[in-house]
Amino acid sequence: MAALTTQNIVAAGTKPTFSAAALTDTAEVGNGHNTFIVYKNTDSNAKTITITVLGLTAYGEQQPDPALTLGATTGELWIPLRREYDQADGLGRASITVSGTGGVTGVTVAVVRMS
Repeated sequence: MAALTTQNIVAAGTKPTFSAAALTDTAEVGNGHNTFIVYKNTDSNAKTITITVLGLTAYGEQQPDPALTLGATTGELWIPLRREYDQADGLGRASITVSGTGGVTGVTVAVVRMS
């Protein structure tokens, strides 16, 4: 598991630095409105990005974990890191998992925040 560093978007423009994704990463959720995790995939296999959500719904059922498809070869996802994704560990971080054929081969990630 890797704790990803948040990069701030500045008025002059920003090109985030991408790093290799781990099977499970954690990322700061920020204020829940201004922080995104960005995945890119160059592998020939699509991947699934799953965000762990804690807690129960108003009906007492487990909150659903969003699972998003990261397309093959040129796939890119910008996922807002909502407050509901906070793992309640006092660190204000979300837990995100990459799965699919080939694991994290060809998958890079960056966390960006509008300041």
